[in-house]
Amino acid sequence: WRTDVMMIVALDKTNGRAGVISVPRDIFIDAIPGHAPNKINVLDYLGERDSPNGGGPELIKSILAEKMGIRIDHWVRFDFTGFVELVDALGGVEIEIDCPYYDYFQIEDVILNVKPGLERLTGEEALVYVRSRKIGGDLDRARRQQRFIWAVRNQVLNENILPSLPALYNALSDSVQTYMGVVQTLRVVRTAIGLDREDIHGFVIGYPLVEQGYAGNMWVFHADWPAIREQAQKVFE
Repeated sequence: WRTDVMMIVALDKTNGRAGVISVPRDIFIDAIPGHAPNKINVLDYLGERDSPNGGGPELIKSILAEKMGIRIDHWVRFDFTGFVELVDALGGVEIEIDCPYYDYFQIEDVILNVKPGLERLTGEEALVYVRSRKIGGDLDRARRQQRFIWAVRNQVLNENILPSLPALYNALSDSVQTYMGVVQTLRVVRTAIGLDREDIHGFVIGYPLVEQGYAGNMWVFHADWPAIREQAQKVFE
């Protein structure tokens, strides 16, 4: 498999704030232990193949630590099925759409056709919304992904879903893998829903931190890692 969405989230409980960094899937990694250079979106697969049941996140963590100077403590991994099930378990997710958007995913046979304003997306529609690159490519898609997670946070808060989260956690355990147990997960959720929009900081790794190019026969983003590292260290500023 290839990873479609990758985010680094930092929770600063002391100061009540969070940092979010979206990592485009086409960033080129020039050195992968035991493997040829490749895009960052294959690291999870390669790591799991080498060391099942957690080797993928461990490989990602080690490379991000080297490139960005960031320590990763925990990880959560969704597959597409888990994402759809989560959204549907929430009764769909209401999100503010900022521009008309139409796309059709042929393999899944799902159409997304939305206009500006509040829309409540089903799990399948939400999957198209966060995966589609028809408008704005990978970098705009990363911004939509961050917007969608904020919408999930709002729904958990506004519709009083928090008491149902332990049952939701257990129901999705087959399609969502995480290093965290249910108690730690609930602590993270409680911290997240206590944040306001002005408490969320971060960025999408985009221009000028990356530039388009080729590596072999692949179209990739070549990353300016020193600049990305500097930006990451200042995420809360």
